[in-house]
This record gives sequence, structure tokens and C-alpha cells, in this order.
Amino acid sequence: MPIPQRILVPLDLSPPGEAKLVTAEAYALAFGSALILLHVLPGRGPAAALGELRPSRRREAAAAAEAVAPEEAAALAYLDTIASRLHAKGVTAQTLVRVGPVAPTVLTVAREKDVGLIVIGSNVRPALPSVFLGNVAEAIVRGAPCPTLLVRPALAESVPATAIRAFAEDAERAGLLAPRTLGQRTVDVARIIGSVGRASELDANFQLRQQSQATIHRYERIRAASAGETREVLPPIEVYKLGYGYYVLDGHRRVAAAKELGQSDIEAFVTEFVPIEDPLAQRLFTARRAFERATGLKQIGAARPETYARLEELITRWAEKHFPDDRREAAERWYLKIFQPQVRQIRAARLRDHFPGERNADIFVRLADHRRAEGQRQGKKPAWDEALTSFIASLHETTRT
Repeated sequence: MPIPQRILVPLDLSPPGEAKLVTAEAYALAFGSALILLHVLPGRGPAAALGELRPSRRREAAAAAEAVAPEEAAALAYLDTIASRLHAKGVTAQTLVRVGPVAPTVLTVAREKDVGLIVIGSNVRPALPSVFLGNVAEAIVRGAPCPTLLVRPALAESVPATAIRAFAEDAERAGLLAPRTLGQRTVDVARIIGSVGRASELDANFQLRQQSQATIHRYERIRAASAGETREVLPPIEVYKLGYGYYVLDGHRRVAAAKELGQSDIEAFVTEFVPIEDPLAQRLFTARRAFERATGLKQIGAARPETYARLEELITRWAEKHFPDDRREAAERWYLKIFQPQVRQIRAARLRDHFPGERNADIFVRLADHRRAEGQRQGKKPAWDEALTSFIASLHETTRT
């Protein structure tokens, strides 16, 4: 078998599914390969979404894709913890969340990313000596464009899965962590995916599984206050941040009310836990904090440290033209006028599917660089919509070749 430059590892977010990671890590270290950690969410695949992104429908699609789905947020948070542990061991690991039927999506990613090996798990029935492939695994083996390695999962009894993620389990998976106080900021409700210490007590909506009349009454009071039906002012919640996800330390009922009411964001006191042994996480945290201090923008998350310096450069140039006397005001207006509209369209086109491990801010920088290059080629910088259209076309061309 040729030495694989990239190894694809599909994961289903369950502890038994992690059994294959030990083998994948060993191969990556032995061959110097990069790992692509993939999770597939059920639903409509990305190809149709990209094909439908015509100028006439772009605003409609962008509005529908403005917020991240809770399921996607939970998957990204989970993959981030695994990637941090692998980075600490010197393994290059990229995360990728796709939407579609599992086996065809895995095979599509394998072809798109030109992977040299797929590592999957096999279903084991303890009463029988044989290893039986499930439908998904069998379809992957039959259709794989490269060798496929089957790993038998451990047969030990696993802890029952909780409806939301448990911070303690994800923190243990990520390795040694250092807390960093970020203070009060606005966080996306969809990215609140777990609890600190109470995951087993709560359902997927952050409601207690078993409630007394007193707890129901308390929740109704908090819900009414959250909806603005009373004059009660609720304090910010307290959360821990790990990778992409937030975990509630205090304020579970307030989060439940926000989810029921369809609120997109909520005020929170945030403590971020940064993996000590992950050099990328350390550089990323330092770059993001410097960017926040320089611009006042705390809403932007990237996966590449160099993205923040490029964003600051873009803001500075825009400020010099539009708001030379107030850089903080310029940064906020740039965020609302330039960054947010483009990120909505980046999400609508699911462009992150083309760049494993990257966030929307990283792809925005790629789009800005493409727009600059087009301006140099044409002699006039194109509008953002035009740049996005040609950027998507270039990605399609790259995929075909």
C-alpha cells in the first residue's frame, strides 16, 4: 500500500466509535499522515446547496443558513476535543462535518480529499466469533477508492449516552486544560451544547428530566422574564468554553427558555479552557485575544491563527476609508456591513465542506484574498457577490480536476 498522505476517520460521536482512533493515530505517526476527522449529519447533502446558490436565491439561502444548527455545533465541539489531543501528540488533525447519507458522504469525502486510507469500526456480536459489518461499513468497504482498515471496538460496557454533552468527559478527551477568563460576552445559543456537572439530569432542551411543581413554576417565571412578559431582569448565565462548544455552569433554565423561545444569542460570563499541550490551540488563543483587544470584536472565531491578523488588516483598510477617526466604531460597522453578510452566504453555500478544520472566518479571509486577486487581474475589484460567485466556481473547478 502506498504511504497515505491523508487518512479519513469517520466518527459517530460515541465512545465505542473512538476505538479506531488509537489505530488511526499510530498510522498517522508512522507515515507522517494527516487525519481528517469526519462526522456526518443526516439530511440534505451539500452538493444541492452549492448548485442552488445562484445570485437570485442567494439572500434567501443565506437567511436560512444564518445560525449554526445545535447538532452541528455539538459535532464540531466533539471533534475539536479529539483534534486537540492529537495535536498534542504531533498529529495533524482536521475536523469536518458534512450533511447527507452516511456511507455515500464518507465515500465522497474520500474522493474529494484524495485520502489514502479509511479507518472505520466494525460491529461485533459478543455471542459469535465472527465480525459482522453493518450496512454503512459494508457500503464504505465496497465503494472505497482506497484501502479500508476495520478496527474492532472494545466490548466493555459503555456509559449510557446523555442528551447533551458532559463537560468533564469532553475535557478529559481534550487533555490538560488551562482556564482563561473572557468576561461577559454574547454567545450563540446553538453553540451551548453541554453542561458542567448536570448532563445526566437534563434532556436535549436543557430541561430537567424529572420536575416537581416547584421547578416547573420556577421555569415558567424564567421563561416569562426571558420573553419580556415581566419586568424581571435575568443575570447572565455562566458557561465554560471548550473548542467550539459552550457548557452551562449556571443558568440551565435560562438556556432552556432561550431555546424554547428561539433566541439566537444570550449574555454569558465565559471561562475558556485552552488545551495546554496543543500548540495550535495556544497560538490561536493568543491571536484571537490580540485581535479582540485591537478591534473590540468578540464574536469572530477562526481556526487558523493567521486569520486574525488578516482580518485586522481588512478592518484597518476599511476604517481608513470610512471611519478614520474611530477604529472601534469602524470595526463594529465593518462586522455588520461586510463580515456578517458574507459569512451568511458562506454558510448557505456550505463552503466549509471544502476546507476541513476551518471556520467561516477563515473562509471569509480566503474569499477576501480571492477578491483582491480578481481585482488585480481585472483592474477593478469586483463586488462581494461577484467575488463569491467566481470563488465558488474556482472550488468546483478544483474538485473536478
